[in-house]
Amino acid sequence: MKRLSCKIRSIDRYNANTRRVVLEIPVGETISFKAGQYLDIILSGKHCPFSIASSPDIKDTIELHIRPTPGSDDSVAIEKLLDLAASVEIEIPKGDCFVDAPVGKNLILIGASTGITQMKSIIEFLLPRKPEQPIWLYWGVLSAADLYLTQLCLSWEREFKHFTFVPVVSEPDQSPEWSGRTGLLPDAVVQDFSRLDDTIVYVSGSPGMVYATYDRFIQHGMSADDMFSDVFSYAPRTKK
Repeated sequence: MKRLSCKIRSIDRYNANTRRVVLEIPVGETISFKAGQYLDIILSGKHCPFSIASSPDIKDTIELHIRPTPGSDDSVAIEKLLDLAASVEIEIPKGDCFVDAPVGKNLILIGASTGITQMKSIIEFLLPRKPEQPIWLYWGVLSAADLYLTQLCLSWEREFKHFTFVPVVSEPDQSPEWSGRTGLLPDAVVQDFSRLDDTIVYVSGSPGMVYATYDRFIQHGMSADDMFSDVFSYAPRTKK
């Protein structure tokens, strides 16, 4: 694990809420992380975690997607830092939910909101390695306006015949022009798969969403050992 001070190379806005932040790795430094891991931004002694959006194949920069979290003082401080600072201090790598080689089963990647960030890193690592097993990406958002990476996801689908992108809007009343899938992410997956017994699943979302997905998929035939999420480490279930 390393602690580095990284210059902010660029900040762009995907939409009104989400920023794409690109950090430069200092000259002479090297980083090593796995696809799906995260880093901490160090803020007045606090560690604020953010999934890495870029592939570990990229060595000179790190991409983050940062969106304000309502009611979070840390989020307010991070937004202020991004508005004013020229560099940030990070600690990297973190997390044991990652992919370091193509998997031998069908792969389902599930990202809620900016949980797409972790899945982007995994996809951009895997697809150039031409995996033989199919990959499905399910991205769940409240409204269609939150699907800020749609064109990128569709480009993956065009380029790789074994890749399928499924966007899901949970509150379609907010998106009257949306004609795609609606509802909850676990429901969408269960509708598409008769069984999940030959499937590896990676999930990024809130603890409630992740555990609801886990329970639903176990009932649908998934092995208890075949779902991976950072939630299992930072918010383990209390044993009864």
